[in-house]
Amino acid sequence: MSGPPKAPESPAAFSPEDMARRRRRSIALALVLGGLVVFFFVVTLVKTGPAILNRPL
Repeated sequence: MSGPPKAPESPAAFSPEDMARRRRRSIALALVLGGLVVFFFVVTLVKTGPAILNRPL
């Protein structure tokens, strides 16, 4: 045996450039997901047609 096991090293802190890149990526992902939600909502309204407003409750 070579000796006692070493403690795992702590992860390196992110630089400000890394944090800015992560934030931009998160914002882009949020915009894409929001766009997909709007897209599916519009497609659903188009497929159901104008008759969706004339249905009995």
